[in-house]
Amino acid sequence: MSYKSLEQRLSEGPVLLDGAIGSLLMDMGLHSGQPPEEWTMKYPDRIGKTHKLYHKAGSDILQTNTFGASYYRLKECGISEYHDLVNQKAVEICREYGGDSLISGDIGPSGLLLEPLGPATLQELENAFYKQAAVLEKSNVDLFSVETMIDIEEAVLAVSAIRKISNKPIIANMTYSQTGRGYYTVMGNSLEECTKRFIDAGADIIGTNCNLDSVELYELAEELLTLTDTPISIKPNAGQPILNGDTVSYGQSIEEFVDGMVKIHQLGIQILGGCCGSTPLYIKHLSDKLKK
Repeated sequence: MSYKSLEQRLSEGPVLLDGAIGSLLMDMGLHSGQPPEEWTMKYPDRIGKTHKLYHKAGSDILQTNTFGASYYRLKECGISEYHDLVNQKAVEICREYGGDSLISGDIGPSGLLLEPLGPATLQELENAFYKQAAVLEKSNVDLFSVETMIDIEEAVLAVSAIRKISNKPIIANMTYSQTGRGYYTVMGNSLEECTKRFIDAGADIIGTNCNLDSVELYELAEELLTLTDTPISIKPNAGQPILNGDTVSYGQSIEEFVDGMVKIHQLGIQILGGCCGSTPLYIKHLSDKLKK
């Protein structure tokens, strides 16, 4: 099977990422609070099904089921001894079920706070990110995604660790809230600061994911275009979570989500996907709108 590179795909038009995986797995039986990474070993066919659904929906890039597969996150759920196997297997599943989609090695936060707010040192976190990135690189991912970061110090450690062992493209996403002063992470990092630090660390694509919906991210996208010449990635939530007993729904309909994303694309932003609450149907409707 022949694969178009990310550069080729960007030259041809919008490039679509996938959407939420956890909610799909919960529909298949994953319990609330259970790490999806456990299913990489137990139920590889179910993980594969999520990738296949997003590929069929139009996703050009699929993210591996490794968001919580760094050493410290796996240690927290008692399976750190399977670190290398979990990350390697996740890439294999994504490749097997993902058709001609590009495979992005997904790296999320460590779950630890850096000193002095928490127990983790800079070196410990960088080592953990390097360990995960090395397995993903050896497993032949096409690119990397660093996402849902709230502390730019930790995010830069992840990007720098990847860059030490790979020249492949890196998508670097922070999670922001909209304040009266602009867009900031919960740790107080501004959009401008994060963008500059990511560029200096060697990220190729800069953006945001999670928390805000596609309407709320329009102004962030506008501002981000003034801060960087790199390609930009936007992955909104499908609204805010609404708790209904043991279930969670999200407040933004497919039509509202897609309408907001089309407007963001019209600004000139080419890399688009979904985060919490989005499903293959959201990506399918977005693909139909942008690639018809």
